Formats: sequence, structure tokens, C-alpha cells
Amino acid sequence: MGGAAAGANSEERRDCDGISGLWRPLPVHRPLRPPVKISSAAIEAVRAHGSEGYPDEICGILVGPRGGKTATEAKRARNIVVERARDRYEIDPRDHIRIQREADANGHDIIGYYHSHPDHPAQASRFDTERAWSGYVYVIVSIANGEPVDANAFVAERDGGPFRPEPLEIV
Repeated sequence: MGGAAAGANSEERRDCDGISGLWRPLPVHRPLRPPVKISSAAIEAVRAHGSEGYPDEICGILVGPRGGKTATEAKRARNIVVERARDRYEIDPRDHIRIQREADANGHDIIGYYHSHPDHPAQASRFDTERAWSGYVYVIVSIANGEPVDANAFVAERDGGPFRPEPLEIV
């Protein structure tokens, strides 16, 4: 009693929840979110920027067509953090204004932001989370020994976080 059924039934149970022997429905409390989309040119630009800026953190702004959710361009911005440039970033406000104006003039919007983590995983730090604005995607690229290793996307549930990891689709 209490053990897995032998024979054909045990084979059938491997494809279910392993407890009741029943198929488990998709949880209704978890919405299926579409992936964050970024063009191959934009993600390559982010990776190249990260490699060139190594060992310091680099940063920039992701731009795409107005009303859309796809980042089609990665615009470089200057990191104004000097003393802790290897593990902190802050986008130069002048670059932010310039890029916003260029985007507006071209019928585009700011979709999100990107930065690198030199010799660290592409995971959001507490510093990253606390400075995040809701409504934007944040792409973090991991750079190891000057080479891009990984990239992940995050969205802040509200200003200051928490961050929620999002699927990243290169289109």
C-alpha cells in the first residue's frame, strides 16, 4: 500500500504529477507572459558594447517602434559612475534626453535599458532592482574575461522592484 503501482500503470504515472496519477492542469493564477523581444542586431550591439567596455559596466537604452514591445536598437549611453564603474552604472542624463528625443523624432519609444555585469552572472543585483522603473525591460549581459556569456531580461513589478525574470526572444 502507498507505493507506486507496478507494471503498465507505473509507466503511465511518469507523465503525470507523480502523486495522484492525474494530469495536472496549467495553473490559472499564473498568466502566460509573452517573451521580451529584441532584434538580433540590438542584442549583438549590447554584447559588443559589453565586450568593449570590459572590465567596467556599460549601459544603454533599448529603443523600438512606438506602441510596440520589440527592442530594435541598442543606443549606447555613458556610464557616469566613476569610482565603482566595475559594479555600478548610471546612465548620463544628457544621453538619456538625447536618445529620447531621437526616438521621438523617428516614431520610436524607449522600450527599456541594458547594462553589463563584468565577471558576474546576468542576474539583477539589489542595486539594479532598487533603481528600476516599472513598465520597462532591463536586459543584463554577463561578460567574462571580455567575452559575452549570457543575457537575461527582467521587468520591475513597480518602481524599485521587485524584478521579475522574463523570457528573452531574439528576433
